[in-house]
Amino acid sequence: MSEKTLGAAVFPSITLSKIKDFITLTKPRLLSSVLFSTVLGYVLPQVSIITVLPLLYLLSGTALTGGGAHVLNQWMEQVPDSKMSRTKSRPLPMGRLSRNEALIFGVIISIAGITILWLTLNALTAALGLLTLISYILIYTPLKQKTIANTWFGGITGALPPVMGWTAARGQLDWEVLPIFALLYFWQLPHFFAIAWMYREDYQRGGFRMLSLFDKTGQRTAAHMLLNTALLFVASLSVYLIGQGRLLYLTGAIFLGLGFFAVITLFFREKSVENARKVFLASIVYLPVLSTILFLERFFY
Repeated sequence: MSEKTLGAAVFPSITLSKIKDFITLTKPRLLSSVLFSTVLGYVLPQVSIITVLPLLYLLSGTALTGGGAHVLNQWMEQVPDSKMSRTKSRPLPMGRLSRNEALIFGVIISIAGITILWLTLNALTAALGLLTLISYILIYTPLKQKTIANTWFGGITGALPPVMGWTAARGQLDWEVLPIFALLYFWQLPHFFAIAWMYREDYQRGGFRMLSLFDKTGQRTAAHMLLNTALLFVASLSVYLIGQGRLLYLTGAIFLGLGFFAVITLFFREKSVENARKVFLASIVYLPVLSTILFLERFFY
């Protein structure tokens, strides 16, 4: 088969709507939060002027790698996605893109992302990018249909982007990256426990094994939310204790942490979808605000 014929078979027609579908597969909103945490990891170890060009390389490489991971995840989960109300309108379940198109697109941008990180930054950052990609596709994604532990494993993958930012800036791993890694890790757990409770019936239809499906009363979910929010509070304070944050950050970490904890106590008292949604909303306020305070201190304080 000629290259032209092969290309036509894989990508029969590239239209504006199809391009939008390819972009949708990368999950731009989730990807933006990944890039935000990556930049945070890049900024934290630097005490002098931030160099822009390496940051641009970092953002482009991470965006392509992360986007590729999201594409391949949906390629693997096309069948369960088609059974769930919240995902059945995605491009693959709807048939707007073929599985071959998604697979080739995901592989190409993943390779491009790792290559950019390797050639423009350093091998360590590229290796961490590859670890993020592999752990997301080959560990977290399959585990979602095997064990409720998938959430804890997935949290490790989700906490790696700021570590990539750190190694892009420093060229090495240092123990000082642990607090921001822990902060990202423990933030994800109540965030995803809330989502799993809100959509527990949907996850059951898709065949995903989430904590909420084995917790009819919501007691275990609430307990895990409270425990991990307490650990999140400790992790946020450790950022200040090792000198990465100043008084403004400390104040913000205390107030945001206590506020987040207060919202979770609402769910602890009444395990309702409405209160789970409040936890979810509080989580998506907490991290950007706390991270923004760190940025402001770095540049203006």
